[in-house]
Amino acid sequence: MATMISMKQRVRAEKFLNDAEKTLKKSTWFSSSTEQKYEDAAELYDQAANAYKVGQMNSEAGVAYMKAAELYRDKLSNQMEGSKALSNAGSCLKKVNAAEAVKAYNQAVSLLCDAGRLNQAAKLSKQIAEMYENDSSAVADESVDPTVLAIESYQQASDLFEMENAKSQASQCKAKVAELSSAQLDPPDLLKGAEIYENLGRECLENNLLKYNAKGYFLQSCLCHLANGDAIAASQSLSRFESLDFTFGESREGKFVSGLIEAIENFDSESFATICFEFDRISKLDPWKTSMLVKVKRSIDDQSGDVGQGADDGDDVDLT
Repeated sequence: MATMISMKQRVRAEKFLNDAEKTLKKSTWFSSSTEQKYEDAAELYDQAANAYKVGQMNSEAGVAYMKAAELYRDKLSNQMEGSKALSNAGSCLKKVNAAEAVKAYNQAVSLLCDAGRLNQAAKLSKQIAEMYENDSSAVADESVDPTVLAIESYQQASDLFEMENAKSQASQCKAKVAELSSAQLDPPDLLKGAEIYENLGRECLENNLLKYNAKGYFLQSCLCHLANGDAIAASQSLSRFESLDFTFGESREGKFVSGLIEAIENFDSESFATICFEFDRISKLDPWKTSMLVKVKRSIDDQSGDVGQGADDGDDVDLT
């Protein structure tokens, strides 16, 4: 049944493509006639793409949508229809060629920005970032680190969301920038992560509905400093956060940071592990926090001379 449907849709799509090509070859004498010619051809390419998509021929559908987009953008100056066709092309190509899908999406973002549709452009930029983050095949140039591209796209999405005053979505994208910069980037940019998390915490304090989220961001900022091997900066940040949020010092997060700093200053690996274990019992350590704490634990072990066999070749470190 699926094969019959595909064959039928292919025949329909090819007819639409032939009609589109014939339409484009027509001679016209007036500008209004020329414009109508391009509109008709673009619509026929759209119909061809639709037929291919129904027949699950995603590569062909993507190409047809791209042809429609070129006419809308270059011949008709119709940014909205052009961005729609490019977005559709990306959705189809995503299933067969992630790198080509990203190209289509990026072109759509550009047109949406030109048309002032910043919220849509932001959502698409976030989608591009997620593709870079989760699918290495989305990067056309193998010499480019996909994490770098993901960070750039998340940052672009954040900027666009902020222009539309969509603060919640902007904060989510900023948090992804901090997460990837501190944990996935090689080498990691821990200071950038610390700064972003601190700013996110400050922003939360300005909103009564979000102020309780500030503690989590302040904790992440301190962990970035500790993972960077700078207990002094972490201690200074702790003091600063206590002055910004008077509840932070006595909170679980604040006590956790304070205990970690003390253990690091005393080169006390056992105490460090106990503090992590006790925190994890109540608030489960997520992969990001665990990765930061592992960096700190390795640093303590190195300085105290308590380096277990296999630590040098990247084996897991037991926090407990």
